[in-house]
Amino acid sequence: MPLTMTLRHTVAATLASLSMFGAAPVAAQSGLDVVTAQGPLSGVAGSDLQSWLGVPFAAPPVGPLRWQPPQPLKPWTAVRKANTVASSCAQNADLGVFARAGGSEDCLYLNVYRSASAAQAGQKLPVFVWIHGGSLQVGQGADYDATKMALRGKAVVVTLNYRLGVFGFFAQKALDNEGHPSANYGLLDQQAALRWIKQNIAAFGGDPTNVTIAGESSGGNSVMLQIASPLAAGTFQHAIAMSGAGEIKRYPAFGAPRPLALAEVLGDQLAKEVGCTADTAACLRALPTKRVLDTQTNYLLNEAIIDGTVLPIHPADAYRTGRINHVTLVNGNTHDEGRFFVALPELASGKAMTVADYPIWLTRQFGAALAPKVALEYPLDRYDSPSEAFAAAATDSLFACTGRTLNRWLADKIPVYAYEFSDGTAPTYVAPTTFPLLASHTYELAYIFPGFRGGADVTVKLNPLQEKLSDQMVDYFAHVSDLPSRTEWNRFDAKRDEVMSFKLTGAKMESGKFAAFHRCDFWDRSGTY
Repeated sequence: MPLTMTLRHTVAATLASLSMFGAAPVAAQSGLDVVTAQGPLSGVAGSDLQSWLGVPFAAPPVGPLRWQPPQPLKPWTAVRKANTVASSCAQNADLGVFARAGGSEDCLYLNVYRSASAAQAGQKLPVFVWIHGGSLQVGQGADYDATKMALRGKAVVVTLNYRLGVFGFFAQKALDNEGHPSANYGLLDQQAALRWIKQNIAAFGGDPTNVTIAGESSGGNSVMLQIASPLAAGTFQHAIAMSGAGEIKRYPAFGAPRPLALAEVLGDQLAKEVGCTADTAACLRALPTKRVLDTQTNYLLNEAIIDGTVLPIHPADAYRTGRINHVTLVNGNTHDEGRFFVALPELASGKAMTVADYPIWLTRQFGAALAPKVALEYPLDRYDSPSEAFAAAATDSLFACTGRTLNRWLADKIPVYAYEFSDGTAPTYVAPTTFPLLASHTYELAYIFPGFRGGADVTVKLNPLQEKLSDQMVDYFAHVSDLPSRTEWNRFDAKRDEVMSFKLTGAKMESGKFAAFHRCDFWDRSGTY
């Protein structure tokens, strides 16, 4: 049998096994005891919020299941208490403010939240599934407080974990030749969670035909990758990609998917470094968790891989040609994304970027050929500091204009709604820097998830005007299915430069400003995407 047919049959068999969780669950249940296809659960009650925490959606990917697709759970009959969040997936502290080093490989759990009063009303609730960010390397679903989305949004909210770093995005010839879907284990985990949701969410009052997946940063990238993955077909109807357009770039651009051959070279190098040169797959699976984590730092194994199965082709080619899951897409960015990525190195080194540093940073980011052109497009005399000049170039090239290009590719294929978060007074959870962070990367998260602060030990609170903006954002994001009937947010049209602007003064459509401010004509000609 040809290799392509063999792999196709293997994928089909794998997906079939993953769907065999038992009989369909009963209809929506209003109490804390809920019966899923895998077994009964008992949740936790607040004043109106009901939660089911640490719910397994796949077998623990440990021992021989390390670097395997997620496998079905063994069903249970006794009531399982779902009152404590599970461990994060194994990770180290490479990303500073986001990271809590530690976690466990036994991490494939999700959390479900709903409004008790909304569930008792008897209507099917929209489902909002959150895929956390953290460069595909750190973070966990439980970092995000789902209270407002569940109570104000009247949605069933699901936050989930997925394998990260070397455990989630790793290609190595011995593993890849085993005949199962490989390399993008983290994306496969997300898909397993979505299949669990499709099968079980009705028991929590959710509508399995009205599922929105959403994520920010690498979570937003994950959302876009699921749109490009045929293995995710039918598991969701709507998508919100927040700062997640980097998947249209080509390697070695920041965040771009890796070609399989290159990923396998890195995987083979890692295997050699840890001494796994014979019986390689078994040797790799026998390594202690910490040994694997300590080694991954040298290889930056935190990017999706064009493996031919989970991602059959480069995502950019999928978006351009329409080889995608046809869903409604909300796609956007923050006004000042790049300031976050300049702030972190400054805080780590204790030194601000200098005039002499500026061309060096540009060359590292854009390459020797393009860097001088970027310097002319973003001259230092236009900005208050080199840090702010570089941040503007990063915002425009990595997020704003890539997102606009993605919208233009998709607008004639699926419904697309564009936005930009522009509250320059957004509260910060990052230590003071030599320049203001304004509406920086991740700063919109506190408007959806109260108090979001990454891994920082600070208190983040919105003022009354920001709370009103937060209300608007939650209302939109919880009910993406309603957007076609809402006249105030126009569907994206490639002929109009129009986005919904989330400002301190409220949400409002703006036209004719976005492309000019972010210098998209320059980036469209740059050849970077």
